[in-house]
Amino acid sequence: MRKTTTTAPVLIGSSRLSRRSQAPGAVRARRRTALGLSLLFFLVILPAGLAAWAFGVEPRLLTVSRYDLTLTDLPASWDGRVVAFFSDAHLGPAYPPARLGQVADRLEQEKPALILFGGDLIDSKTPLDSAFSEEAAAVLRRMQAPLGQFAVAGNHDNRLKAEYRHMKALLEAGGFTLLDNSSSVVDGLWLGGLAESYFGQPDIGRTYSPDGLIETSDEPGSRDGLFRLLLMHQPDYAAALPAGSASLILSGHSHNGQVTFFGKPIITVLQGRECPFGHYQPNGQTHLVVSRGLGTFGIAARFGAPPELVLITLMKG
Repeated sequence: MRKTTTTAPVLIGSSRLSRRSQAPGAVRARRRTALGLSLLFFLVILPAGLAAWAFGVEPRLLTVSRYDLTLTDLPASWDGRVVAFFSDAHLGPAYPPARLGQVADRLEQEKPALILFGGDLIDSKTPLDSAFSEEAAAVLRRMQAPLGQFAVAGNHDNRLKAEYRHMKALLEAGGFTLLDNSSSVVDGLWLGGLAESYFGQPDIGRTYSPDGLIETSDEPGSRDGLFRLLLMHQPDYAAALPAGSASLILSGHSHNGQVTFFGKPIITVLQGRECPFGHYQPNGQTHLVVSRGLGTFGIAARFGAPPELVLITLMKG
């Protein structure tokens, strides 16, 4: 008897064919999902995160930049001393006195020999009421140095006579001496402060002359050859100064653009374009240090240009 077997018909690879037939649709769906997530990240999440940082985080920071400068004509008494420099507070709703208190806190820790301010203490948004002014002056009074506190005006301090008077009153109430085409001899160092160059009339000749001298402990005629440190709001104006005007110049004004692309300012300002931030030697001899400043103007944002306190250690070469 012949044994016969029967088998059910087999659809070879039917399940695989079915899966393969579905694969292109699944791949397309996954690609659409990935594209959607990428667009969501780059068009929504990333810009929102950057905006949150630029408007909400970075303007509230305080960075400290340190420079060690070797200067051949520095008086021996200044060798190793630290000069603190800050600029462009633009006091107001976006940079209230409480935030300026961060600078006062750090200065109390660092204990510099001299404290200098580079202008633009106020702007058009600064409240004029007595409560705000007293709060600001109280913070400034906390900034104390053995050899004094000095300042110059910025263009926002000097647009209107009323703004200039308000700025000057705040500085004086805070214990700062305003230098405006004037100077002071500080322990053998001739410190000058130049008028800002937008609305003022900078006069370097008067600044370093007997007419511009507001106080000195030196005898007449002993100022020849003194080391000159110059406060000047707009850094690019240094190119207009006669050679040898100062050995060290400190400026602000530029904010380093406030918003940068890999550290380079996207938008620059007049007389702050050539030297927006950092250390320069415009003629190979004079040292120019430009601060990013503290506050903001235009938009209350900073990106890649955080608020800055500068500490300079002077060394005799």
